[in-house]
Amino acid sequence: MTRHSIIIYSLLLLFAMACSTSGRVDTMLLEAESLMMEHPDSALAILDSIRPSQLTSDRQRADYALLLTQARDKNFRFETDDSLISTAVAYFDEHPEPRKRTLAHMYRGILNLYRGNLTVAIKEALTALDLADRLNDDYIFAKTHELIADIYVAAYNFDKAITHRRLAADYYLRADKPLNNQYALVEFASLHNRIGQPETAIAMLDTLSIEIADSTFLGYYHETYLKPLLAIDQYDGAQRHSILAERFWGKETAELQNRPYTSYMYTLLNRPDSAEHYLQLERQYNPGWNNTEEYHWARSTLLIKRHDYEEAVEELQTMWTIHDKGVKEVLKNNVAFAVSEFHQGKAIAEHERADMYHAIAWLLTTIILIICFGFFIFYRERMKRKRLELENRMLEARELTARLLSLEDNTAALKSIAAEKDIRLREQTILVNQLFRDRYKVLNNLSNEYFEKRDSDATRLTIIKDVENEIAKIKHDDYLDQLKEIVDQCRDNILTRMQEQMPRFKENDITFCALILAGFSPRAICLIMDMKHGNYYNKWTRLRARIADSAAPDKEFFLTALNNKL
Repeated sequence: MTRHSIIIYSLLLLFAMACSTSGRVDTMLLEAESLMMEHPDSALAILDSIRPSQLTSDRQRADYALLLTQARDKNFRFETDDSLISTAVAYFDEHPEPRKRTLAHMYRGILNLYRGNLTVAIKEALTALDLADRLNDDYIFAKTHELIADIYVAAYNFDKAITHRRLAADYYLRADKPLNNQYALVEFASLHNRIGQPETAIAMLDTLSIEIADSTFLGYYHETYLKPLLAIDQYDGAQRHSILAERFWGKETAELQNRPYTSYMYTLLNRPDSAEHYLQLERQYNPGWNNTEEYHWARSTLLIKRHDYEEAVEELQTMWTIHDKGVKEVLKNNVAFAVSEFHQGKAIAEHERADMYHAIAWLLTTIILIICFGFFIFYRERMKRKRLELENRMLEARELTARLLSLEDNTAALKSIAAEKDIRLREQTILVNQLFRDRYKVLNNLSNEYFEKRDSDATRLTIIKDVENEIAKIKHDDYLDQLKEIVDQCRDNILTRMQEQMPRFKENDITFCALILAGFSPRAICLIMDMKHGNYYNKWTRLRARIADSAAPDKEFFLTALNNKL
């Protein structure tokens, strides 16, 4: 065999291998596309197994870019780099395949929404909406309206977001996508809470017919109840739905869960340990926890509950810094400007296409008129936009100034509360000193008696009699009432709260608890209350069990205080 023949056969073999690899990649791409709707995790696994070096044509690279972006989004892997999907957009704009071209623009809009570039996001979304209208595909039409609603939510334009969310739900229903329809309706209800209508949001959620056995959706559905229920102070209902949400959600949906709001709920329920637990989970699962308003807001609320006002002020300042940064980003994007530019460009393009069919005799005159008219409109619209933009910026500046003044007022209020707490602490110190003076008075009396009569044969009998007299003084109702008043004030009104929340407790039980909290020993309590030493522990065990089994909101507080003094 000649050298020339060997070279020819080698080239043929390489070509055959390349064709074989290309055909296998096409098969894998088709399989991933077929699994995308029902099994996106399987589609993502197939796409991850394809090496970029195996993609031998522009068509394969475009299909791969579109499918991989879809699969990552459906598996909650929220990307912010649009370089991959831009490959698909460029290819399908030049080689039109209506459905894929629409999806490419839609997902490019989704990625720009994730990265906070609302101007590009709305342009891509409106392009996709226009293409979907020609395509007559209800599912893609619904997805595009859903994207536009998300963009308006990011721009704090909730009224427009509600309109597009309602359209998304309707088109999902027409496309026979019940799960997507339910998600859209839950979001639709949630938006009513954003505009200050929590009762409407709850009513909408209650009317939904939940017949879909999807754990992720059920978790999301129950968590959506939290904000409107807390807004109307229904804390128990919010906790019930939070528990149901956690029951359905697993670790794979950790990035979807609103743990800061759950922490806020437990702060309102006076359960600071649970509130701190959910803040720790947020720090564990959310790498960007320190850059979210909700985390610092929930943390400041918990710190205020714990009376740590200085750190609470720091958390509030951090929250407002993040909020102000987000407002500035929204101003930069100016979604309304992008919408106007898009429709204006579309109208001009259609007008220019219509002018192409005019007679040649009128062509030059028409072009001149269009240029003059367009320049006039552009100049007038530009002036309007500049004036509107200036007004919006002035309005935002006034709002930011008002927020700063509000923050300063809150800081002053916290300092005032701290001063009141200091005064209260001083008053409690006086009461405690009074209690100890009474105890030392008893000890001084006994010591004086012992010193005067220690050389007498009847010393022991006399001292015992004196002790009995002092115990009789302590057992007197006036002394016990004074003791309970001091304990109640020093212990954050524990006895008053116990009487209100434990109606089955008798006055004798309250006195028993007051003596324990005042620091009397078990034997001293037995002498004061005329009970045997064994009965003391029986009574203590019985009272503790009754508190633990009760529905008192402060039962953990009662048990902790009594256990620490036993």
